[in-house]
Amino acid sequence: MFVLSLISSLLNAVNAIYAKKIILDIRDNNSFMVITFAIVAVLLGVSMPWEYSFHVTLHSLLLLILVIALDTTANVLFFKTMERIEVSILAAYSALTPLFTYVVDSFFVGFDLHILISVVIIVCGIYLLNIKGKNPLTPLIELKNPGNLLGLATAMVYGVSMVPTQQLLLHDINPPTMYMFRASGIALVIFLLYRPKLWFPRQMAHLSLRSLSVIGQWLCLFTALRLANGTLVVALSYTSPLFAIFLARFIFQEKITWGKIAASTITILGILSIRLL
Repeated sequence: MFVLSLISSLLNAVNAIYAKKIILDIRDNNSFMVITFAIVAVLLGVSMPWEYSFHVTLHSLLLLILVIALDTTANVLFFKTMERIEVSILAAYSALTPLFTYVVDSFFVGFDLHILISVVIIVCGIYLLNIKGKNPLTPLIELKNPGNLLGLATAMVYGVSMVPTQQLLLHDINPPTMYMFRASGIALVIFLLYRPKLWFPRQMAHLSLRSLSVIGQWLCLFTALRLANGTLVVALSYTSPLFAIFLARFIFQEKITWGKIAASTITILGILSIRLL
């Protein structure tokens, strides 16, 4: 679980940087989402004769529909938020995702203080890692800004979505089948809602390559969700900014400040506490 979650986090950082590059050329978030998820669905669909596993019941179907609805909403909110606020502030709100997972997950697995301590340390580290300026409470103070409210809503929906996702993975479906249905559903809903352009010849190779990386990211995450507590898995998978600051240093020559080093240290301590507590 530990390694799979961190691999998912690393791939998430790579995919976020890659997405930024592609979207700058496409200039349409809806096109990007539909094409990416459609490619993912097709690639995974090819493997279904060998990988398909889904115990179909009314309960599992309702959970799957709920997951698709939540994840579609979360993706739309995420990209709408990106249009209104700085990416660094959005990342700060995204760091709160595991707390929302913890609140909902507690109804299923009960309250666990050790898990809460580890999650809070990781969340604080990632939150501080993405703060610009001297006041670390700026994103919370400025919640009245509609863009900031969208950022908080994005974290909440993503966090809540992880709970029914884990329930499905534990009892009814395997990771490849789960992600194929999820990707297909998101692509279909966003296409029907927005009818975006679907052909960008110069970017199709990049979109396909990123889709492969996204499959790796989510299969690692879904597999980890089958093996361990959902809140811990989500907390580890949202440490991607920790990897992003070093990737950005080599790709964009961004500076690594002492503040980022301090925040990274807090995050690493949180990760280590999972092993120690």
